[in-house]
Amino acid sequence: MKKLNKIMAALMAAAVSAGATGSIAYANNSKTEDTPAETKDKAQTADSSARENNGESAYKDETVYVLCNSDSSVKNVVVSDWLKNAPALTSISDISDLSDIVNVKGDETFEVSGSKIRWKADGDDIYYKGNSNKELPVDVTMEYFLDGKKVTPESIVGKSGHLVIRWTYKNNQKVKKNINGSEKEVYVPFMAASAALLSTDKYLNVEVTNGKVISDGEKLIVVGMAFPGLGESLDLGRIEGLDVDIPESFELSADVRGFEMNTSVTVVSNEIFSQLDIDKSVDIDDVMGKLKELSDGAEKLTDGTASLYDGVKKLNGGAGDLTAGIDKLLSGSSELKNGAAELDSGAKKLADGAKTLSDSTGTFEAGLGSAKDGSAKLKDGIGQVSGGAAQLSEGIGSAKNGSGALVEGFGKVSAGADALSSGLKDAKTGSDTLTEGFKKVDEGAAALKTGADTLSGGVGALTDGSKQVKDGSAQLSTGAAALNEGAAKLSESAGQMSAGIGSAKSGADSLAEGIASAKTGADALAVGADTLSAGASQLSDGIAQAGASLDTTIAANEQALAALQALYQQSPSQELAVAIGTLQQTIDGQKQISASMAEGGALSTGAASVKSGATQLGGGLGQLSTGLEAAQGGSAALQSGLKTLDDGGKALAAGVSQLSGSTAQLSKGAADLSTGASALDSGIGTLAGGSSQLFGGLDSLIKGIQQLGSGNASLNAGLGQLSQGAVDLSGGIGQLSNGAAALDSGLAQLSQGSLTLNGGLGQLSAGAADLDGGLAKLYGGSSQLSGGAKTLYDSIKLLSGGTGKLSSGSTALYSGIGTLKEGGKTLADGTQKLENGAKELNDGMIKFNDEGISVLTGAVDKALPEMIDTFKALREASQEYNSYSGISDNMDGSVKFIYLVDGTK
Repeated sequence: MKKLNKIMAALMAAAVSAGATGSIAYANNSKTEDTPAETKDKAQTADSSARENNGESAYKDETVYVLCNSDSSVKNVVVSDWLKNAPALTSISDISDLSDIVNVKGDETFEVSGSKIRWKADGDDIYYKGNSNKELPVDVTMEYFLDGKKVTPESIVGKSGHLVIRWTYKNNQKVKKNINGSEKEVYVPFMAASAALLSTDKYLNVEVTNGKVISDGEKLIVVGMAFPGLGESLDLGRIEGLDVDIPESFELSADVRGFEMNTSVTVVSNEIFSQLDIDKSVDIDDVMGKLKELSDGAEKLTDGTASLYDGVKKLNGGAGDLTAGIDKLLSGSSELKNGAAELDSGAKKLADGAKTLSDSTGTFEAGLGSAKDGSAKLKDGIGQVSGGAAQLSEGIGSAKNGSGALVEGFGKVSAGADALSSGLKDAKTGSDTLTEGFKKVDEGAAALKTGADTLSGGVGALTDGSKQVKDGSAQLSTGAAALNEGAAKLSESAGQMSAGIGSAKSGADSLAEGIASAKTGADALAVGADTLSAGASQLSDGIAQAGASLDTTIAANEQALAALQALYQQSPSQELAVAIGTLQQTIDGQKQISASMAEGGALSTGAASVKSGATQLGGGLGQLSTGLEAAQGGSAALQSGLKTLDDGGKALAAGVSQLSGSTAQLSKGAADLSTGASALDSGIGTLAGGSSQLFGGLDSLIKGIQQLGSGNASLNAGLGQLSQGAVDLSGGIGQLSNGAAALDSGLAQLSQGSLTLNGGLGQLSAGAADLDGGLAKLYGGSSQLSGGAKTLYDSIKLLSGGTGKLSSGSTALYSGIGTLKEGGKTLADGTQKLENGAKELNDGMIKFNDEGISVLTGAVDKALPEMIDTFKALREASQEYNSYSGISDNMDGSVKFIYLVDGTK
């Protein structure tokens, strides 16, 4: 505020340079004491008879030339008056206390009566001059200091050192005015502008106070400005917070070499104050209303920044909770990812074990099929062997009967051997009987041969079936071992799956905790977002009110700019141009700020964006909260599903454990079956060897019987020779009887062995039937086992695919939560910076409101009415002081003073 007031004061001071440039030009061109009025507008030679009344009053334009010595003491005062005859009067009445009045242009005459003068104007303007010795309204004093000592200009001509020249202005014109209901003395306001030309050869390091230095390369122009008495009249020091220094002096300092001083000029004028348009430009009620709006806007801005800070603080706290929740969520997702990976690995191993089980059950089923086929053939072969054994038994029975008859016959032969010689008829009869016995023996031998052939075929089939049983049992044993191995892998995989499910369940629990923490943080963020939105709304309202107040300030500055531009058009100067440029830049800057505060402006848009962003943030946080609620529901469902999966995994592990035990028993049974099949095969091999020996013995027996039959034929044919070899026959019959007895005994043993063979074959046939039935049941069960194993493999394959997706999803979830964590960290950093910035903004706004706006509005609120009255009183005093020498009541006018101070060389 102080800086703003100084700028405004500087702009007001710049306006007083209106006449400085023209005065300097006059100082450079004037070589005598001829007044400038003598050179004024001599081109105005228009015919007076052609002039007409333009409707305006006559006007007195007065210029007072104060001619001073080098020490600034006054030596003469010359007054130049220009009576502007706007109404084209034939005579003009004027008042003047001048002496030695002279018409300096034209031949109009005048009459003097005391202080009254009547000019015969004939419609023309009147230009006249005169002298005066009365007190000037403003005293201008110049003081010189060389190297810190006060000196006279004449005493330091040609000297060098550090020079200080000080212009002091004293206002001598006081009047009484009614200000805010009370009478006060104020000075008639004047502006004073002093200027001097300095040589750059003699003046170095030139500096000025309350002025400006202008250089054209060869010369320096120093210009200073002051407002004598204005500070006392305004008494701005009584307004708290308003620190404005209104200059009443002008000082120049320089390093001088060979001092000399040209004529200096000072212009004193009150015209700028007379033209103050206070009534139009200042509406107290409007200004007070705007100040009220400014104060309210500042209060709202302060409240808004406080709410913004609170909201951002809550937002920052919520961001911290969110970050903590994300950390838990990340930890839980990490455990979920690891558990899902273990579950996936276990599911893959389980799938491998199930595939091995499925493949092994196929092999097992094929082996059982082969064993079933072999058992069927074994059953059929044993049936055939049993049939052949029955025939063999019958044949042996017949042979036994025959051998019995043979023994009996041999008994008769032996009994009748003694009577051989006495009756060949009996021998012939016995021979015939023997022949019939040999026929039966032949039939029994044939039947025995047939039974032996059947036994051989049955033993061959039994051997083949035994081999198939052995091979099938070996395959069954291999399949059972593979089944047992697959069941062991299945059990191991089921255990890993159960552990993976447990890890996944633990991860799901951590995930649920993380989601709960994230929801807590999101809810806190939502509260902060609502507070931020409210603060943003208050900030937007405060900006709108501040923009409206700034627009009022811009309008006032534009009026001041228009006044300065009009003054510049009348009296151009460098300082006034600089002041106009500075004010224009100020207005442009204010307009930029106002544009940014206006609707669609950067600041307004930014505030709207903050408000919209806060609203969007609130909506997004609402969606986040809803999403987290859904995530909580999904997490609960996941936990429930994982619990069910965990229970199922444990049940599966238990079932697989039982399956493993059953497959172990099955494997042992298959191994025992294989061992038994090998023993059976070995026994059948032994049976085959014994049957081969039996077949060899039968062949010998049949050949012996055939030989016996042939011998019986020879016997029967050679009965005639019996008598001759009776002794030999008797001995042979004894041997034959012994052989027949041995044959009968062997046949008896063979008959007993065939009975034992029939019993063993019966048991073997029953065992084969039981084996075939058991293998049929086992084969049917193996089909179900194979189908179940395939179903188990397909299900575990689906489970493995699901666990793979779960592992991939949990990995993606972990990665996403990692990204969310980085985003949460960035958000936390941003909200921390936002909190710091909001705090600084809030502190600054509070300080701005407490030390700036509140002080200004409070002080101006109290002092503004009196300030306005004071300015009006000063304007009135300035307007009333419109002439130095005097002026008629029916004439308006203006006056300015030009002080010309002699130089020293």
